Amino acid sequence: MKAAVWHGGKDIRIEDLPKPEIKEDEVLVKVRAAGICGSELHAYGGISERRKPPLVMGHEFAGEVAEVGKRVKDFQKDDRVVIEPITRCGVCDQCLRGRGNICRNVKLLGLHVNGAFAEYVPAPARNCYKLPDNVSFEEASTVEPLAVALHAANRTPVKLGDNVVVLGAGVIGLAALQVVKLMGARRVFVTDVADYRLALAKKLGADEVINSKAEDPARKVMELTDMKGADAVLEAVGIQSTVQQAMSLVGVGGRITVIGMLEKVMSLGMLDFVVKELDLKGSYGYVSDEFKAALGLINDRKVDAKSLVTNVLPLSEIAQGFELLHKKVDGVIKVVIKP
Repeated sequence: MKAAVWHGGKDIRIEDLPKPEIKEDEVLVKVRAAGICGSELHAYGGISERRKPPLVMGHEFAGEVAEVGKRVKDFQKDDRVVIEPITRCGVCDQCLRGRGNICRNVKLLGLHVNGAFAEYVPAPARNCYKLPDNVSFEEASTVEPLAVALHAANRTPVKLGDNVVVLGAGVIGLAALQVVKLMGARRVFVTDVADYRLALAKKLGADEVINSKAEDPARKVMELTDMKGADAVLEAVGIQSTVQQAMSLVGVGGRITVIGMLEKVMSLGMLDFVVKELDLKGSYGYVSDEFKAALGLINDRKVDAKSLVTNVLPLSEIAQGFELLHKKVDGVIKVVIKP
């Protein structure tokens, strides 16, 4: 089979690999759509060292069942499926507490084992969900990032009537915007440095958009909230300046959840954190119920997944897809690969 093998840095090669064999409790998925995630872009750009080459990346994907393991009863050949790429042990202390997203023995397709930038990928049957007829493969490839946003909003938590700020209008930020609106946020303000991303945020329901290169988000949010500040902030960038910004624009007793993972070490002014008695949380991944809920939101058309997918490319052009994102080409939000 053809697969895009990452050899480190910007070195991605289309290679012939053996077609994977499946275990008795697995299905072999013929990949029909696989999104390029920001974390994979960080590996490509040399920012993150979490992935070790050589590796087939790709964990946001959907496809068709090509083969079924002997013990699999709920799926058959040609079923359309979306795959939850996180495999949890189910028996560690965190799994038993319902926090499988931070399972001590977690494995992620495309990080710990080869992933979906290939024609075929094996997946545990228990991690597969049948796709409703009205959800395309491209839309299904956004279920995973939407689940990330849903987990962050749940963890914050976002409450009815809140004024919420989303810092960063990439895929996660734009998904978070839609989620917090559904949760009953009174107003949602979105910041970014790219006007085309802010335009999409406005289309998807943002009450105010703020270009942080043109104006100070903290000052603007204070003006918009009668100097009270936001009730909650979802930080979807992951750099020191935006985390510090979140602490400046949230109100007394406010909640901040950091989703972004661009900088490993940050130096933050902690006076606001203490005297404003802020809650600062990290958010990582999602639990299975949130993945299923994300699929439901797309199926019910409560979340616009179609607008997030701006570029669809064949597997042979995956390197160009990574470059579009790396160079921050205008108009590019989510690149989906079709092997």
